Amino acid sequence: MTELQFGLRGIVLAWLRSYLSGRTFRVVYNGCTSFVVYIVCSVPQGSVLGSLLFTADLAAVVQKHNVTVHAFADDTQMYLHCSRDDTTSSADRLERCIADVGQWMSANRLIDKTELL
Repeated sequence: MTELQFGLRGIVLAWLRSYLSGRTFRVVYNGCTSFVVYIVCSVPQGSVLGSLLFTADLAAVVQKHNVTVHAFADDTQMYLHCSRDDTTSSADRLERCIADVGQWMSANRLIDKTELL
């Protein structure tokens, strides 16, 4: 998350940072409690914020290749329109885009949670 991308500053940025930092979880089952796990990355699952941050960063990667991105919840589609004479260069552009998305996914620890269809 960067200040420039979303325009967050001051108290709003501080509030958002406090919301995302210092989070932990533990499991209680049948009267037993697990050890505490400190969460060092990610946002709370099911939050609108998680979808917004994920979609915005991913869209920035995809748009560098002039590829269209459509995201809904946890489903993201990338596509482009081309003429019949332009299929080879369009396929190459889409392949470069997918490679960059793969690098972004890996850098953000999402590669094991992703399926390319």
